[in-house]
Amino acid sequence: MSLKLSPTQQKILVFIGIFLAIWLPRTLQLDQYVTVDESKWLVRSANFYQALHSGNLQHTFQHGHPGVTIMWSGMAGYLLRFPEYVQIAPGQFSWSTDQFDYFIAEHGHSSLQMLATGRAVVVLIGALALALAFLFARRVFGWIPSLLGFGLIALDPFQMALARVLHPDSLLSIFMLLSGLAYLSYLFAGRRRLDLVVSAVAAALTVLTKTPGIFLVPLAGLFALIETVKYVAEMPGRPWRALFHPKTLARAAAPLLAWAAIMLVVYVALWPALWVAPRDTLAEVMDISGDYAEQGHSSPVFYAGRIFNGDPGTWFYPVNYLWRTTPIVLVGLLLVVPALFRRNAATRPRRVLYGVLSLALWAFFFIVAMNLGAKKFDRYILPIFMPLDLVAGIGWAAAVYWLARSARPWATRYAAPGLAALALAGQAFSALPTYPYYITYYNPLMGGAARAPEVMFIGWGEGLDEAARYLNDTIDTATAKVSSWYPRGPFSYYYDGITDSNRGTWNADYSVIYAHQWQRELPSRRMMHHFNRLTPEKTVTIDDIEFVRIYDMAGAPHADYTVDFGGAIRLVYYDTYSGVMLPGQKYDMTIYWDKIAPIDINANVLVRLVDQDGHQLMRIEGWPKGVATAKWEMGELLRDNNYEVRIPEGTPPGLYRIEVSIYDPATLDNLPVTSANTGEVLAQPYVLDYLIVGDLPEKPAYAINPQADFGGRIELFGADLQDAAGKPLRERDQRYLPGDTVNLRLFWRALSYMYTDYTAFVHVIGPDGQMAAQHDQQPLSGFIPTSYWPPRQVIADDYALTLPAGAPPGNYQIIVGLYDLATMNRLPLSRDGEAAGDSVVAATFSVQVP
Repeated sequence: MSLKLSPTQQKILVFIGIFLAIWLPRTLQLDQYVTVDESKWLVRSANFYQALHSGNLQHTFQHGHPGVTIMWSGMAGYLLRFPEYVQIAPGQFSWSTDQFDYFIAEHGHSSLQMLATGRAVVVLIGALALALAFLFARRVFGWIPSLLGFGLIALDPFQMALARVLHPDSLLSIFMLLSGLAYLSYLFAGRRRLDLVVSAVAAALTVLTKTPGIFLVPLAGLFALIETVKYVAEMPGRPWRALFHPKTLARAAAPLLAWAAIMLVVYVALWPALWVAPRDTLAEVMDISGDYAEQGHSSPVFYAGRIFNGDPGTWFYPVNYLWRTTPIVLVGLLLVVPALFRRNAATRPRRVLYGVLSLALWAFFFIVAMNLGAKKFDRYILPIFMPLDLVAGIGWAAAVYWLARSARPWATRYAAPGLAALALAGQAFSALPTYPYYITYYNPLMGGAARAPEVMFIGWGEGLDEAARYLNDTIDTATAKVSSWYPRGPFSYYYDGITDSNRGTWNADYSVIYAHQWQRELPSRRMMHHFNRLTPEKTVTIDDIEFVRIYDMAGAPHADYTVDFGGAIRLVYYDTYSGVMLPGQKYDMTIYWDKIAPIDINANVLVRLVDQDGHQLMRIEGWPKGVATAKWEMGELLRDNNYEVRIPEGTPPGLYRIEVSIYDPATLDNLPVTSANTGEVLAQPYVLDYLIVGDLPEKPAYAINPQADFGGRIELFGADLQDAAGKPLRERDQRYLPGDTVNLRLFWRALSYMYTDYTAFVHVIGPDGQMAAQHDQQPLSGFIPTSYWPPRQVIADDYALTLPAGAPPGNYQIIVGLYDLATMNRLPLSRDGEAAGDSVVAATFSVQVP
């Protein structure tokens, strides 16, 4: 007796299967780790819940994202685990302090438990929405292509990773997919009103989740245009003028207007802040979105081996997509191209052709739209992953159908279903080994985990959980002071003691350093320079990527930037920008001061930003944080954030030095500066750090190949002979007369952190083998010593070499090397890994006698 299912029962069964395939790999171990922003969304959800309960509905606006669906989900977590929260909550909590975590703990709960419950709600909503989206995809693309496409979606590692967190990006992409597929189903599969309503409701949820969801409005218009072209193309004789006929336009516009009206009603209905303060709420949303688009990141971003303080460029998103997608999806995308030209059962229906075109344009225009903003993260293009996964599934389905149509029975019976199984197994093989993090996956075709840290911005909190667990097992958490990057949430939810940010690292027992810091040189390149010379007690590696380094600070020396002014005021910490700044940008620099001895004068701090010629770009002076130093309590730490560094418009590209001094305003004499480690008296003014403004010259006209590697510390990779205007000379123009000045630009690149200020020697060797000219100096004449250079820093270094009046004619060589002035020891040279002495021929030229 066989069990025969009705079409409705079949749909229900498939719906359940798709739901479970999506839900199961996302719902396990939801308390494994915490991402950077989730502690904020947990507090915002609590505030949302409290605002609803108290009737103070304007407080259901918590942030400009606006993240309303996330806060509804988080509130559901409170209702499930801590429903009495609103009865005892004192009001709204700040999401930038630990007070909420303390409050939760006092009432027998933990923030991690609350977060895991909120995450479970997000996973459930996302899985249900995707299973529903499958039903609409089936109407447009058919059963097999949709099953394969949603199989790839279910096992997409990037989508899986983001679907497990209490954060807007996943629900944004899921609701957008549901809305888009429902609208395509409406347009290309019978114009069911239900499809239109579901699309509009999902569109409202999309925009309530995150403002980029407004992209659905022009996208729906694009879909309507594509369907209208199809409609006219199928008319007898294809009367293209009918595109502009009022009836044709009304046919396209009427559903759009209805869709927009439903979306607007749902948008307002689900966000109570709009009931009481619609204008103020929407203005806040637009202001914050505009700031993100124009100003970019508040902190630098690492991409393609460089640090950016603004927009990392047009190729950021396409490159990030390639790194985050899988080989199976890329193969499927390639397969769909011939499938559209040699159509079979997978692509023969015209609605499939137009549907694929719609999905492809969706992905393309979304990347274009997101590129308009300066703030960029890989997760911001999550909405293109699932549409492209679906397109890839159609490509694999076409290949399956090709095999199924083979004249050989074994191909139809075994190879076709085997190919489908192979595609899904390959996708699973990409994702499942990275469980439970998933976000640690990187496309092996791009270099995988081995190369990703050189190119990609690594980490979103993963690994800090393991660091906390390690410290819980090895130290006395009740007494030890631990500093950590991202302490609130990613670390504190797992650590049994109290932690502080790395700003307290100078007096911490243990310091926990994260990958973001050594990639972005945060909070300062010199702090990373300091930790590079220490040996970590423990490193946390996940899926072959190093995320965390744990340092036992007992007995560790002070950081090199720790200096004493007048033996009384110690500079213990500072944060500044690394990477490239642009004219017009600004940031607030903070310096931490500690009073270590009495001082009887009220000294002024002077902070300047100067170029290599001494021209002053910025000057700020006054008492540290406005406090009179004579009255300042001993041992009191001052967080002095009075230094707004603003790069004026028109500032030329270059390196600019941050100088700090403290002086007696009565005499204008500087207080002496000494190293906190050695007591050595340092030069005045004290060089704290440097800034890079604009695009510096990084590509020589004449490369040195193979590059000259000096001791694994500095690489010389180019040398240009230049004219008086600083332009590289062509080879035929590299001729000089006796007495001429040879202008040379060397291109150095730091290979590692250095702890010595090296000096370069540049020797001109004549045809007789004798030295005709020489110039020894620290690169940039010591303006930025080599001990300040971080890895990857490129320095364009200029030299002027005057030939003697009696220089004989012939060919000359310019020999370059580096040495330590204190010991006169030269750095060894290697090229292509082979020892090559201690100097390199950087350039050649000829001298002619008139």
